Amino acid sequence: MKRRITKIMVSMVASVLVLGTGCSGVMAESADEKVTIGWAMAYFDHPVYQLLMQGAEEVADGLENCELIFADGKNDATTQASQIDNFIAQDMDAIILTAAVSDPMLPSVKKINDAGIPFIVVDRRLLKQGQDVTWDCYVTWDMVLSGAQGAEQTIEALGGAGKAEGKVVVVEGTAGSGSTIDRGGAYYSKLEEEPGVEVIYKVDGDFDRTKGMEVTETILQRYPDKGDFDVIYYMNDEMALGGLQAIEAAGRLGEFTVISVDGEKEALDAVREGKINYEVMFMPDEQAVAVEIAYKLAKGEEVDYSNIEYKGTPIEVTETDDGFTWVRPTCYKVDSTNCNEPEYAGW
Repeated sequence: MKRRITKIMVSMVASVLVLGTGCSGVMAESADEKVTIGWAMAYFDHPVYQLLMQGAEEVADGLENCELIFADGKNDATTQASQIDNFIAQDMDAIILTAAVSDPMLPSVKKINDAGIPFIVVDRRLLKQGQDVTWDCYVTWDMVLSGAQGAEQTIEALGGAGKAEGKVVVVEGTAGSGSTIDRGGAYYSKLEEEPGVEVIYKVDGDFDRTKGMEVTETILQRYPDKGDFDVIYYMNDEMALGGLQAIEAAGRLGEFTVISVDGEKEALDAVREGKINYEVMFMPDEQAVAVEIAYKLAKGEEVDYSNIEYKGTPIEVTETDDGFTWVRPTCYKVDSTNCNEPEYAGW
């Protein structure tokens, strides 16, 4: 509140000295005052984030005097920490963070809190780890559900619940990222319900297509014979699409079940072609509702979390296990039985 009062006073003085000049602040009271939102994005060169940023820009364009500024974190926590420092120095009215890696960002979160700036976490969850930090809400699709659904698909491929048997290889995402932690935790926990299922190998693919291809080549060399493993589970489509290149080049397509998650059109086309057997998809641009929430928080308005929607689609709101408001777009299981339905065309 002290920060808000100070900024309003500065705004009043500026309006006297320079008539007609807008200024930003936590409380954007006047109709012509710009609300500036800084979004520290994990990295720009990923289809999920490209689509999300496009949707976010569209939301910002539909809001009065809203400026949205993205910063490319280049998948590096140190870079993102510097960008957060810049956002604070620039006196942003709200800050959004999609963290490359979770824990190293907590000191930056504390700085945002100390500055009194409204703050939203998008796409990749953070955990407080006992530190005195907070955020206004999460806006992220259900990574835990996506991991559980991927495990259900794995179990189905291996014979069904209660009788599944087989060996699984997992290509994980970026080590330490919230999505890897949430998705992986749910995936492994669900598989533990099936004593006949064994995860024999895990490797970090960094959510990257080239890395996915490289680690898949290593997997195929490590397990050179048909039957060495039964399922390969990728924690996102980019890694799976790179992995498919390696699998096809080795002439081993069809030897094992391929499972992935995200919903890229290219991956869904691979499902339709029978190259990927199971997919969990979501609509990444639905997370762009974070911009409107940040805008309202910056203006000091109350957010009606019971009435959140994106382009006419209602978005579920619940609460996380650590007590935060969670704006949660859902996800869907896709396979050969429904992959040709229009809603599963992919993005």
